[in-house]
Amino acid sequence: MGQARRKAQTRAAREASSKPLSEARFDIYAIGARLSPSRLIAEELSYWSDSNEKVLGMVFRDVVDNDYGWTLFARDRVGRFRCVDVGSSLTDEKYATAMMRDRIVTALEDSKIEELGYQADEPNTPVDLLHLPLDADRSKLHPFFKILLEDPSRAPSRAVFKEIGPWLAPSDPHFVHEFQFKQFDQRLWELYLWATFRELGFDIIQPEAPDFLCRAPGIEFTVEATTVAPSTDGALAAHPEPKTLEEMREFLAHYMPMKFGSSLTSKLNKKNKAGESYWERGETANKPFILAVADFHIPGSKEEIGSMAFLATAILLVD
Repeated sequence: MGQARRKAQTRAAREASSKPLSEARFDIYAIGARLSPSRLIAEELSYWSDSNEKVLGMVFRDVVDNDYGWTLFARDRVGRFRCVDVGSSLTDEKYATAMMRDRIVTALEDSKIEELGYQADEPNTPVDLLHLPLDADRSKLHPFFKILLEDPSRAPSRAVFKEIGPWLAPSDPHFVHEFQFKQFDQRLWELYLWATFRELGFDIIQPEAPDFLCRAPGIEFTVEATTVAPSTDGALAAHPEPKTLEEMREFLAHYMPMKFGSSLTSKLNKKNKAGESYWERGETANKPFILAVADFHIPGSKEEIGSMAFLATAILLVD
């Protein structure tokens, strides 16, 4: 067989066995895979997978040496995409891309491809946000979680939660149960923050309190998540229904600042048994502290905007 023919066959196999991925799709799959320094040393150029997305590939430029490389990812024992192979010191992007796609082909030919990503450091009981225990009382599920779990249109959301769950390491053993039954909004906000900080390039530790310790080269800070919940009693239980522009101004100037003020004050004043505030505890002490607040005080619907729409204006009026 001539060299030209062999090259043509290799190219055909490469093109048949691999496909480009969008950056957004790759980011979901690899949401916990990157370490924070990687963004400083590598410029990501393109993303790839096999046709069934069993393995992933990424082509990058080394910004230090100004050459090119690729990385292969496969799922570990608990379903997380992890780095399993790297090529480096390549002369140009086109060559690195060809090498990456060839590596996908050889990965698919491996009889032990299902074990390719095993790392020997996987947790014994990974977090599964959607799994219900056999004895769970489904009638007590939070209504929003029930929609997430059962509505066919929420299949894309379920796929995202499936990728996020195994990367989580919450200190609270009741996190998943609360997400499913009693505190869906609060736990959803924490999940959103975790994913946001990961996509921004931070390594994350989930201590007992505050919720997150975020790190990247040259920066470190802590975050406590809080939500504005519906009031069931007291002066704020009677929720205004502003109809005119003047009523909306009154609502944003008085009712909503009290709602936010209550949530923020309770977090700022909270202390543990040792009398320590959130910013004074353990490895999170003396680091910049952020209170991340989300407004869930009234749900939205197809006909009405949700309460998050009031956040930007009202929060500025909290004294």
